[in-house]
Amino acid sequence: MLRETTPRPPGPRDRRRRRLVRRWLSAGLSAGAAGVAVWALSPPAPQTRAVLVATRDLPAGAALAEADVHRVQRPVATVPDGALDPASAAGAVLAGAVRRGEVLTDTRTTGAGLLAGQPPGTLATTVAVDDPAVLDGLRPGARVDVLARTDDPVTGLATGAERVAADVVVLAVPATTASGGLLGPAPAGATGSVLVAVDAPTAADLAAAAGRTVLALRAP
Repeated sequence: MLRETTPRPPGPRDRRRRRLVRRWLSAGLSAGAAGVAVWALSPPAPQTRAVLVATRDLPAGAALAEADVHRVQRPVATVPDGALDPASAAGAVLAGAVRRGEVLTDTRTTGAGLLAGQPPGTLATTVAVDDPAVLDGLRPGARVDVLARTDDPVTGLATGAERVAADVVVLAVPATTASGGLLGPAPAGATGSVLVAVDAPTAADLAAAAGRTVLALRAP
């Protein structure tokens, strides 16, 4: 027959072991609760965005090359307005000097080059326009003819006009205030300069005709 054994009452060593176990469990629970509280109160990681930063001091007029910039991640809240998109900044020309470590923005560049896609040797040349209505109707990419008024060398009276440039593309148009703005309506006779893409001989002809040019917009 099996004899029943009476449980031995816990001794001092058993009581010490139980107290240690309870302390360990309490410490573990406290640490776990503290970790959960810290995790709950910690702010989420900030959202970042890729920007281009100059790797060295760069002068105005420099065309950006791969070695001139590197791509870094910055918190969105710290990224300046107009920061260049790394995917479309190749070949952009600097409009002003840039310091090493500076984030590149649209105000520091002229974009991917006003003459991007134009034939080799093409020049960007200004043509004065003294008619605000013509300026209002122009947009980059429009095709225009440039006429030059001819004058009688003796009397100075206008005798006609000759075509100086034909079917040239407009690269840039100045902002006008004809519709009203901070400065009010544009004054009568206000002059603006339109940037057009021409070859070198035509650029020379336009320079010689400065002050006598008229812009004629071509139909699409």
